[in-house]
Amino acid sequence: MKTIKQQKILLYFLKAYKELLNNQKVDERNLLFNNFFSREELIEILEYLYLDKLEEFQIEKLNDKELLELIGNDASILEYYSYKLEESITATPTLSQNEVSEFFERTSNEVHYLYSKPTESWDDYDSNNYYSLLFKHGKTRRVFVIFTSDVNEEDKYAVTTKPSYFFDTEQQAKDELERILQQRKFKRDELKIMSLWKFE
Repeated sequence: MKTIKQQKILLYFLKAYKELLNNQKVDERNLLFNNFFSREELIEILEYLYLDKLEEFQIEKLNDKELLELIGNDASILEYYSYKLEESITATPTLSQNEVSEFFERTSNEVHYLYSKPTESWDDYDSNNYYSLLFKHGKTRRVFVIFTSDVNEEDKYAVTTKPSYFFDTEQQAKDELERILQQRKFKRDELKIMSLWKFE
């Protein structure tokens, strides 16, 4: 398991290397990537790179080699995996019915009462029970996050803008909070530290 700090360091160097590739106009793709990705992975990368413009390429008619050509160079692959790493740093469980059902089916635990209980009717006990099950199966761990003070305990998973300050320990979060208060124009009562369950 990599700590959040290790992931942030790795992400920094991935982004720096991508900038280096872009600045040097390296337009090559390493031979390692020929026959490296599954078709599904190639399509995921393309969906990230091209967003809504992917339809015009009619990818369903392309073979895997042509999909890889469409991806382009190493920098494009690096951009996608940097994005995925950044996304994983802030990934928190949601209580969507699909996600919950998939978890119980994947762990062969369909007899658990939460599997058949609609997530909209869950109370705090149910949510905590679910997070505990995720933790026991190695799917989550507790992290510390800096939020604005208007976010309350019930809404911390529902905020539309995910916080960018995730930390492995409460002390790391406190240290960063002190830096933020010194370097930015926040007052102490405008920010607070809360714990979250984060996907592994």
